[in-house]
Amino acid sequence: MKKLIVLLALLPCLAPAQEEIEPELAGTLKFANRDRISGYPKGLDAEGHLKWQASFLKEPISIRPSTILEMRLEGGQRVAPDVAHHALLTLTNGDTLRGQLDALDEEHVTLKTWYGGNLKIKRTMASNLEILRNERAVYSGPVDFESWNIKGEPDSWSMNTGVLTSSKGAGIAREIDFPDKCRIGFDVSWRSGLRLRVLLFSDDGDDTQPDNCYDLVCQRRFVYLRKRWMTRGSGGSRIVGQANIESLATKEKARFDFYIDRTVGTIALYIDGAQAQVWTDQDPKVGKLGNWLHFISEDFFPIQVSRIRVSPWKGDLPENVNTAALEEQEDDDGQLIRLQNGDLVIGEVGQIANGVLDIKTKFCDMKIPVDRMRTIDLSTGEYEEPIRKEGDVRAWLQAGGRVTFRLNTFDRESLSGYSQTFGDATFKLSAFSRIEFNIYDDELESMRGTNNW
Repeated sequence: MKKLIVLLALLPCLAPAQEEIEPELAGTLKFANRDRISGYPKGLDAEGHLKWQASFLKEPISIRPSTILEMRLEGGQRVAPDVAHHALLTLTNGDTLRGQLDALDEEHVTLKTWYGGNLKIKRTMASNLEILRNERAVYSGPVDFESWNIKGEPDSWSMNTGVLTSSKGAGIAREIDFPDKCRIGFDVSWRSGLRLRVLLFSDDGDDTQPDNCYDLVCQRRFVYLRKRWMTRGSGGSRIVGQANIESLATKEKARFDFYIDRTVGTIALYIDGAQAQVWTDQDPKVGKLGNWLHFISEDFFPIQVSRIRVSPWKGDLPENVNTAALEEQEDDDGQLIRLQNGDLVIGEVGQIANGVLDIKTKFCDMKIPVDRMRTIDLSTGEYEEPIRKEGDVRAWLQAGGRVTFRLNTFDRESLSGYSQTFGDATFKLSAFSRIEFNIYDDELESMRGTNNW
C-alpha cells in the first residue's frame, strides 16, 4: 500500500514532464512527389535539413528542403494587440505585412509587430499602406484552400499566394460566422469584362442556387442585388436594388466592400472606397439566411479574388472618397493620404510620435492621428523588387498576410531569416499557418493551385 501511495504522489510531477516532450505546434508536410506526413517540426540541423518528429518514428528524421512543397502548422496563435489601429503594408513582391505603423520617412516604413519585432522596410520595396481601425476580423484570407467548397469541376478554382483564381464557370464557397452588423470586403480582378456572382448569407455551401441568400450579379458595369428565400415550403425572390457603376467597365480590378445590417436590412456597396449604392431589404427577416459566402464565375470570364476580410461593423457608413479634391491636388508633390472620413491630403510625411503623423502640405503643416487615416499611397518614386534567392520561403500569417525571406535558422519556437526588404529578422513560429518551400520552382506551381491567369 505504501508503494502505491508513493506512486500516486509522483504522478502530478510526472504529467507536466510528459507534456513538455511534444512541441507546441503540430503540422503536416507536403512533398513535391505528393506524399504527406503529419507530426511535429523540430527545427533545422547543421546541414540545413528539416528535422521532423512523428508518432510512428522512433526518432526525428532529417528532410532535404528541396523535396518539400509546404509545411502546414496547427495550433498557432492570432494575437490582436489592444491598439488603436492595424497597418497593412503591401510590398512590391506581393507580400503583405501587418503591424502598427511606428515610423515613416523617405527611406523606410517601420511596422511594430508582435510576431517579428520592429520590421524596418525599404520604402522602394513598399507600394501601399492601408490603416485598419482596431476591429477584430471574423475572417481574413484566403489562407488555406481546403476550407473552401467547389461546386463544379474540381480544377475550376485554384489558390496560390492568397489568391483564388477561376478557370471555368463554377462556384467556390466558405462558411463564415457573420455578425448581424458586418463589413465584408474583397478584391476582384478580371479580364475581358466583369462577369461575377457573389452570394451573401447563403444557407447551402454546396449549391450555386441556394434557397436562401442575397445574390449580387455583376455584368460589366451593371450590378443588381436579388434576395431569394424559402420558408415552410414556400419561397420567392425579388430584386432589392440595382446600380450602374461606370468604373467597372473601364478597369480590371476593384475593391468591393459591403456594409450590412441584417437586423434592419441595410446593404451598402462601396467600390474602391466610393459609395456605389445603399439598398434596403424591405423584409429582412423573411427566409432562413445562413453563413456561407460564395464567389461564382462564368465560362470564358475568369476572375481572381483576394484580400477577403469580414469584420464587425458599428453601423456608421464611411464617407465617400473625395475625388473632386483629388483632381484639384493631383499636381501637388508628396504622398496621397486618404482619411477615414473620405478627405484627401497630399504632402510630405514626417515623423510619427505617440500615434500622430506630421504632414507638411503646400498650405500648412498638420498633425493627423494614424488611426484617422485610411491609406497612404507609397507608389511615387522608384520601385524595386527583392532579388530571388535560393532558399527563400514564403510564410503565411495566421491573421492574414505573408512574408518572403531566406530561411536561416528554425527551432520549435521561432524561425529567422534575411530579406532585402527588411534585413535580418526573427519571427515567432506560432504566428504562421503555412510555410512554402521551393517557391520559385515553376514545375511545382501547379501543385500549389496555380493556373495560367
